[in-house]
Amino acid sequence: MISQSGVYGVAAAVSAAAFLVFLGWLSRVPASRRRYCYPVVAVVGFSAAMSALTSMGVAPVAGTRLSVPSMIDDLVAYSVLWTVAVALADESRRMLAVAAVVPAVQVVAFNVASVVGGVVGLACLAVVVLGHGLMAYLLFGPIWRRAADVPDGQRLLHWKSRNLLLFLVGMLIVYALLSVAAVFDSFVIAVLRVYIGLLIRVGFAGFLFVNVTAIAVGGVGSTDSGPASFADEAGVSGSD
Repeated sequence: MISQSGVYGVAAAVSAAAFLVFLGWLSRVPASRRRYCYPVVAVVGFSAAMSALTSMGVAPVAGTRLSVPSMIDDLVAYSVLWTVAVALADESRRMLAVAAVVPAVQVVAFNVASVVGGVVGLACLAVVVLGHGLMAYLLFGPIWRRAADVPDGQRLLHWKSRNLLLFLVGMLIVYALLSVAAVFDSFVIAVLRVYIGLLIRVGFAGFLFVNVTAIAVGGVGSTDSGPASFADEAGVSGSD
């Protein structure tokens, strides 16, 4: 059976390959539409580096299955991806800061729960779950109302990216709760962590690149080669 370090080695290789693919793809994206592509490509490349360090056993957390590189990887990835999803709604800097801070707090809380356990651990797990609920409230409430002001194609892109992240991060939280409860052995936990992490990072980046023509340029979104309008997709008008 492959070792846990081998699992992270595979993750590093897959992430590195995806990073190179996205770099090549990025060169074919018009410069005016790249502003959301740069951070997601950086997340994939950064994840490749952190997974490689984890596979080499760099900076492990004594007495746990955690490592400092993997924690930093999660901290950066989820903060950046949520910020990109919210930025697609043309939100304020204050809301972008909230979108970055909430997942960062969730990552820290989960890692604390993995180490300390007990009442403190349960409280930290509650923070993880409540943080996801807070993000859902913001995305379906004030952020969605703000998205009404962006061009229809980009509003649809925000809607899809929001739903994608809520689902995938929700899966990650379920995994996190099961791992803390010791439902799986350490190898299965490592495989699930890597698999879901790749789904979120590479999947979100690929989704954004496929739909890059929906990103508004100068206040006008693509109307010819972009995705269907929000009204076509959801049966609801995308303009006020």
